Amino acid sequence: MKRYFVIGCIIHCSVTQLNAQNNTSPYSMIGIGDLEKSSFDRTSGMGHAGLALSSNRFLYQGNPASYARLDEHFFYLEVSSRFKSVGYSGTAVTDPVNNWSADMQFKKLALAIKPASRWAVGVGLMPYSTSNYSFNSKKVLQGSNLDIDAYYEGSGSTNQFYITNSFAIAKNLFVGLQTSYLFGQMQETETLSQDISDSALSTNRNIVIGNPFLKLGLQYSFRVGKAIDLSLGATLSNKTKLKANYALQVKDGNTIILDDEYYKSNYFTLPLTYATGVAATYQNAYTVAFDYTYQGWSNLHYQGINYSLVNSQRFSAGVEYSKKLKYLNQLYEKHFFQAGFFYNNSYLRIAGKQLNEYGATFGAGMQLARSGLGLQGAMEIGKRGTSDAGLIKEKYTQFTMTISYRDFWRSRKMKRYD
Repeated sequence: MKRYFVIGCIIHCSVTQLNAQNNTSPYSMIGIGDLEKSSFDRTSGMGHAGLALSSNRFLYQGNPASYARLDEHFFYLEVSSRFKSVGYSGTAVTDPVNNWSADMQFKKLALAIKPASRWAVGVGLMPYSTSNYSFNSKKVLQGSNLDIDAYYEGSGSTNQFYITNSFAIAKNLFVGLQTSYLFGQMQETETLSQDISDSALSTNRNIVIGNPFLKLGLQYSFRVGKAIDLSLGATLSNKTKLKANYALQVKDGNTIILDDEYYKSNYFTLPLTYATGVAATYQNAYTVAFDYTYQGWSNLHYQGINYSLVNSQRFSAGVEYSKKLKYLNQLYEKHFFQAGFFYNNSYLRIAGKQLNEYGATFGAGMQLARSGLGLQGAMEIGKRGTSDAGLIKEKYTQFTMTISYRDFWRSRKMKRYD
């Protein structure tokens, strides 16, 4: 029965005063919120395509098998942040001035080492989903024809702390296992107007989520002719039931009329997810990559009044030019430029319309001369949703910045930066 009035909230919501320090979206009240598609790495400028990509110098988060290509005796550190601005349009948006939101947040911390020639290990912290919404709506009380004013507000996120182990099991064949612990907290409030009581009736929910999560990865590369390197990649994530401690409190004004807390062994289920990718590099400079991702939500049978969770697909593609120089018989990357695009059929179907998202990305990066520091930046412009059927269209612009650093780990060799 959860979220039975979601469609009424989204279609009829009166969106006002949206400009805030946190991005808001009425769609994020469904499930565990908006699922994060970015790995906050070098793929951010390539349409988020990179399941087949790997590097001896940078961390690729999308495929845990990629870590096995890192150079031995080094440690690798990356931190990322993102600024995002969103504008909202549609008949449900009643304020033409305050119809936007913006925020800037820290997004990723990743550390990796390669203690052996065939084994790399990494740890990190990244977002998995976010939920943040605030709007007015109409609600029809069950068992009556009474249509009353309601206010909905919610915030929270689900994050993943992960440990990645990656192995080279044969020449140019790599496997990886990312063991994550998903954790987070979401707070939801529904406030009904005083039309039905002498005081406002509010329902508060506090959900604390925690559960292990696994992702397998595979990469294989080979050379075609003398100048082209091809690589294939694939990942598989298991179906996972999220457990939660669920606290419910109902208040009539300042009077608590219900205060309950219980444990849910199946608060929400993440579907089986698989993804594949292919990449080609010409003369160690020009790269093109394609990814496909599928999530089987329909088998989970989540639905409410006029909304449901459906199978989702994402298509990503990107290109990159990398300028490399030779120094002491080693290739040194001076800078790179990227572009890409993506198209995503999301897992939300509302009022018979599956929400789609598409966008373009641009990226660039450089390594500071004779230093272990590297800088990566990416811009993304995209759209999500539709203004048809009283829904809300979101147009966004975001900028991602990643700082990378590597240095020798337990080695007395002369330093080199490449």
